[in-house]
Amino acid sequence: MKERIRQELLAKRLLLTQEQIASKSLKIAESLRELLSRYKYNSFLFFYPVKGEPNLLGLAELFLKEGKVVAFPKVVGKEICPLKVSSLKELSLGKFGIMEPSYKADRLLKEVDVVITPGVAFDRECYRLGYGGGFYDRFFSHFPVKLKVGVCYSFQLLNSLPREPFDVPVDFVITEKERVRRKRWNRC
Repeated sequence: MKERIRQELLAKRLLLTQEQIASKSLKIAESLRELLSRYKYNSFLFFYPVKGEPNLLGLAELFLKEGKVVAFPKVVGKEICPLKVSSLKELSLGKFGIMEPSYKADRLLKEVDVVITPGVAFDRECYRLGYGGGFYDRFFSHFPVKLKVGVCYSFQLLNSLPREPFDVPVDFVITEKERVRRKRWNRC
C-alpha cells in the first residue's frame, strides 16, 4: 500500500512544471513564515528540494540574512546530521544525489528549534510517508526538536496513511492551500 501511494504521488509531483513548483513553493514559504513569526525560534533545519519537492531555499537565505541559524541535513550512515551553514554555496552533491553540507564537527548542531520536513505524502493527523529509508523517523525519535513542520503540495495531503509503530508525526503540515495542525501538539 505504501509503495503504491509513493509511486502515484511521486509520478504526479514529477509532472509539475517549474512555474507550478515556484508558485506553490512561494505560497508554502509565506504560510510557513507566518506560522513561525508567532514563536521565538532561532534554529532551522531545511532540506534541499529534489524530484519536484517544494523549494524553500529563498526562505533559508532570508533566515540567514536575519542572523538565524540555518542547517541542512547530511546523511552519515543511516542518520541525519544537521549541519549549520553560513551560505547555501556551502552545499555540494552528496548521498542520494541531494545537495548537502560537508561534514565538519564544529558545524554539527546538538538541537534544532524547527525541522522543515519533506515528504512524499502526509495525512491529516500529520503522519508522513517518505521515500522509505526511515531517516526522519529515526532523527525525530532521538534528536531534540521543538517544532516539526511537514511541507508538501495539496495533492500530497491525504485523509490517512498506513502507519508503522515507529512512525513519528510532525506538528504541522503546510501546503499551498492550507495548514493542518496535529491535534495532540503541545508547544514546547
